[in-house]
Amino acid sequence: MDASHLPAYAETLIRGRRAIRAFRSDPVPEETLHSVFALAGSAPSSSNTQPWEVEVVSGEARNRLSQDLLAAHAKKRRSPDFLLSNDLYTGIYQDRRRASGAAMYQVLGIDRDDPEARGAFEAENLKFYGAPHVALLFMPPTAEERICADVGIYAQTLLLALAAYGIGSCPQGILGLYADTIRESLGIMNRKILFGISFGYGDAAAPLNNVPASRAKTSDTTRFHS
Repeated sequence: MDASHLPAYAETLIRGRRAIRAFRSDPVPEETLHSVFALAGSAPSSSNTQPWEVEVVSGEARNRLSQDLLAAHAKKRRSPDFLLSNDLYTGIYQDRRRASGAAMYQVLGIDRDDPEARGAFEAENLKFYGAPHVALLFMPPTAEERICADVGIYAQTLLLALAAYGIGSCPQGILGLYADTIRESLGIMNRKILFGISFGYGDAAAPLNNVPASRAKTSDTTRFHS
């Protein structure tokens, strides 16, 4: 690609990527899967440690995992590797979070005071929104914040690699709340999980895939020093 076209391509790729929450059932071809994850492996990391360990789950293994997650959800059996606090987001961050949720529930026609409907939608997370694949981002058992940062960098690289190949995706923090269930289902021991990314070909006609996602102004988040 001509270097003069790169800024326009980057604008299209990065601004065009969005969370997809309704997928078609057809799987991504195996050759494409390998190309995408090989590209994502180019992500930078501290001292080139590359501490991510990725499990890509498809087919019957994906279906079993979803069933196991739904069973754990029904029993309220959560087991996060990293503590989750309700005070994690405050102030403007909580405002943005609430606005995002309100926009999504409005499209779904779910009332704020309807816990049953909200609970049913939460369960859709554990069906991977119908995506035929899910990538689970694991780390070494000693992992803490610094390694989490590396895995976050890898995840963004993976999201953009998927988008470049025309594949929709949705990062799902909720999957990290069921660490023991995921390890048991996949037969994985001695690794921590941060979150997962469901992916496949998005259903362009689904209203849920067209929920507006506002972005803060650059001046609200970034300061330039000289």
